[in-house]
Amino acid sequence: MSIEELLEQMEQYRLRREQRDYRPDWMKQFVRSAANLFEPLEHIGRVGYDCRIDDRGWIVCMYLGATEIVGGVMDGHIDHASFRIDLRQLTELFEVVSRFEWYSLSNVTTRQSEQQIRSLISIQGRVCGDHELKLELLAVPPDFVGPGLHCRPDGMIYET
Repeated sequence: MSIEELLEQMEQYRLRREQRDYRPDWMKQFVRSAANLFEPLEHIGRVGYDCRIDDRGWIVCMYLGATEIVGGVMDGHIDHASFRIDLRQLTELFEVVSRFEWYSLSNVTTRQSEQQIRSLISIQGRVCGDHELKLELLAVPPDFVGPGLHCRPDGMIYET
């Protein structure tokens, strides 16, 4: 085996290791169920999420991804998807709801992209037995997340 083949094999191993999904099965099912409740108001949308664990339990952050216009006069423009979600159905995914809150946050900054008021719904409780979970629904994706879809001037939409 040549050094190039060995390096390629090591790179493939690293990529496979990084792509492993360590979320428990109950968490994967919860995310799928919650994602199915997002209803885009225009066009289509792709649900994005982030799962992490801390000393109080799991935190799941969900949002409907943005679409970037590619080509034409609007090239590079980012559209945030408008959506609705049935909060009653969402709370039914929890066995016990201990907190249900809505936050409206404004950023004090000079950066144009961060001057928007952001809205966040937070639901905390128990799911699937005794698993503590905090679900955060964001009105727009976090700043560090790129667009999930691209739209060409002819209306053709494709995934990133």
